[in-house]
Amino acid sequence: MKSKASYFSVSKPMIIENLRRFWAIPALSFLVYFLSGVFPILMTYANLNSLSRYIGMSLNNQQPFYMFAHLIFPIVAAVVIFRYLHGVSSVSVIHSMPFTRAKLYNSGFMSGLILIAVPILVNGLILLAISKPVYNEYHTESGMMLDTVNVFARSDVLNWIWVSLLIAFVVYAVSVFAGMLTGNALMHFAIAAWFNFLIPMLYFVFVAYFSHYLYGFNTSANISEFGLRVSPFLNVLRSGGDFDAITTIYYIASFFILLGLTGFLYYKRRLERASDSLVFGFMEPVICYLITFFGMTMLGFYFDVLGESDWYIYAGFAAGTVISFIIGRMIVKKTPRVYNTKSLTSFGIYVLIAVLFILGLNFDVTGFEKRVPDSAKVRIFNMEDNFNHSYNLNGSNMYTQQIYKGSEEENLLRMKDAGNIKAVTELHRSITDNKDRFENLKNTYTSSVLLTYDPDSTFPMSRRYQIDYDYYRNSPEYKKIYESSEFKNFFTPGNLNYITLTNIDINSNFPFSKSVEIKSYAEMQEFMDCLDKDFKAQTFEDMISLKHEYATARISFKYKNKNSDTPEKLIDNSVTYKITDNYKNTIQWFEEHGFKDRFIQKAADIEYIEVFHVVQKDIEKSFDYPSKITVESKELNGLEIADPAQIQELLDTYETQNVNYNDYYYGIIVYRWSSDYQQQYIDDAYMYEREAAEKYGRDMASKAEMQIFFNDGNVPDYILKYFK
Repeated sequence: MKSKASYFSVSKPMIIENLRRFWAIPALSFLVYFLSGVFPILMTYANLNSLSRYIGMSLNNQQPFYMFAHLIFPIVAAVVIFRYLHGVSSVSVIHSMPFTRAKLYNSGFMSGLILIAVPILVNGLILLAISKPVYNEYHTESGMMLDTVNVFARSDVLNWIWVSLLIAFVVYAVSVFAGMLTGNALMHFAIAAWFNFLIPMLYFVFVAYFSHYLYGFNTSANISEFGLRVSPFLNVLRSGGDFDAITTIYYIASFFILLGLTGFLYYKRRLERASDSLVFGFMEPVICYLITFFGMTMLGFYFDVLGESDWYIYAGFAAGTVISFIIGRMIVKKTPRVYNTKSLTSFGIYVLIAVLFILGLNFDVTGFEKRVPDSAKVRIFNMEDNFNHSYNLNGSNMYTQQIYKGSEEENLLRMKDAGNIKAVTELHRSITDNKDRFENLKNTYTSSVLLTYDPDSTFPMSRRYQIDYDYYRNSPEYKKIYESSEFKNFFTPGNLNYITLTNIDINSNFPFSKSVEIKSYAEMQEFMDCLDKDFKAQTFEDMISLKHEYATARISFKYKNKNSDTPEKLIDNSVTYKITDNYKNTIQWFEEHGFKDRFIQKAADIEYIEVFHVVQKDIEKSFDYPSKITVESKELNGLEIADPAQIQELLDTYETQNVNYNDYYYGIIVYRWSSDYQQQYIDDAYMYEREAAEKYGRDMASKAEMQIFFNDGNVPDYILKYFK
């Protein structure tokens, strides 16, 4: 019983002596926290709203000086307090004193905690004393104000104190652990800094390997955020940056595990190995292999971007392995004399491990790529792609949530219908069966597809693929899902979770057309009813068609966000719906209100349309996006069309996106200068070009233009014949 009690005992005189000797650490730490956090607030105290973003960033520990202090001062404290372990004479003197190893370790560890905690607590108390309401506004990309949040509440300050202590304590515990493995101060500092990022580094390196070798591996934002969450220091860089209960428990548990493990290593440490790079023999291959692994990875992926052949990445792996192993071996042995049989044996062991690792990924020994869940065992799933533009959420930050009834986060539809679950698993299987097709997509219109099964489970299954448009529009599984009542009833305009409608703007995608603004609440409701009927009746083919829309409707409204700090407050937002030629009820409403002709392009407004045929050999390598090639490529011979009937045919059928970048047709619509409205549009559109022409003396076309596209199936015969 006596030995157990002594294990947790400390020496107060030793703690006091450490505090006396190393007082500069808390003093400098206090100044960093005070001058970068408290002082700016005091200097702008009369008008703190102007400093709201800085205060919010500081109390979320995202301010650079706070992050510097949370990292550097705990590491320095660990190094200076335990530096007696790194000198032969000092380690002998300290351990000859009448203290057990447990008491020496506990006293040193406790001294460091006090040194790093006092500055945080003092600055926190000052912030509590001067705290007052300071509001920060959150807006959409278009400038629409979504919410206001008090960023300087006392609860925020208390949370900053707690999170800062948690970060600093874990960084300190890792740094002390590093000190138990190393034999000199320089190595202690380097390993301490490295170990604080080691697990996240390994995590992201493995993610890089998995994303390169495993087809369908999802490298979404959630993957990144999970990697940042591993470390409390990096966790503040996440989008939310919050420390939830599970994460906090994980950090606290990590701290105490490191505390116990470090104490055990201190007890087992061989004092005669002071001044060596590493004091435990088993750590030498571990550190050497870690250095080699990171070096191999870095050089391998660097070589990979130099060429398309797989031999590039393997050449990089080989070169990185040799170079970084030699460097790692020199570091752990603290000598350049590492060219011997032991080193060669160790190198062979690493090469064997690395080869097995790469082969395992290359041949998918875990069956990751072919794994498709049983539809009978899936309760719910999410699906996202970028092909469907029938609706678009205009708000794009953390506050644009729950704008559809029944939505939870980010307006994702969680599908539960058994038919849709079966369809999505069949879609998943079809994609994996067509792996060769999708891995060799070049110069074609593609989209990323994300499939997530049971997203609320502890380990949800998630896959991300790149598919082409031709596969997408011919997929019976996509058709079934997007035409299902579960999908349409969720995203239909009638399911918007608004308190009140603000206004509805109807716009076209071509120049000179005046927009229609609906402000009357009765008319807005009439329009919403028509739009709702048409959306529910829309076919999958019409939904994903590339043909230009008839018009777009931007619906602005006010709603309540239950995740906001002020859930009772009404928030502005908007959604855009694409109106196609098949929206019969909506177009009839336009006709009844005298707006129908406003969204129809007429041949009389067009001077001519010039059509070009683009093939791969015509596209210079400087074009990153062949779909954006313009008429300025003078080497292309165009067909100028001035016949009104032919112009109207092209206006009625053109598309907004080309599918095959290797071989496609595109046109330039050149509008007439006929009306005052068109004249004003052209003046605005060409203002900068005219200024440049006056300045540099260049000629400038006096026409407004718009680019259009034609894909297989909608190119008139006379155009095909001309370019044959």
